[in-house]
Amino acid sequence: MPIQRSFRTVSNYTDVNILDGYDVSKYTVLDLNPNASLIARISGITVQLKSLTSSGSGLPTALTMRITRDITGNSCIITDTISSIAAGISTSTSGTSDYRADVDVALVPAVVYVFCKTNTGTAIVDSVTITYEQ
Repeated sequence: MPIQRSFRTVSNYTDVNILDGYDVSKYTVLDLNPNASLIARISGITVQLKSLTSSGSGLPTALTMRITRDITGNSCIITDTISSIAAGISTSTSGTSDYRADVDVALVPAVVYVFCKTNTGTAIVDSVTITYEQ
């Protein structure tokens, strides 16, 4: 009997101000399967950014992301992963970072915390979307 698998996405559109270092109080929460546990394979993560602001080194050009199962950022599901920020075509103060993953997870509850930091300057995480196979 074949196993039915399907791809699902979940997004959070809560603005989170980030800097060039992790801050335990700055994260995005995603509930991958509300009110239930989850066994899945995370396949991709997209982080939309806005309000990119320069420091002495210019606008942010890279984003480091980690996904944890705890609110304090210590129990990693996906460890620190760096992606270039693809700046917008019509504006350099917004951009997108994409991450490819191939990580099997068993989550009880199915809540994850996404922490981000820039390589320089500041930004606002506009949204985080996780795609997973269940």
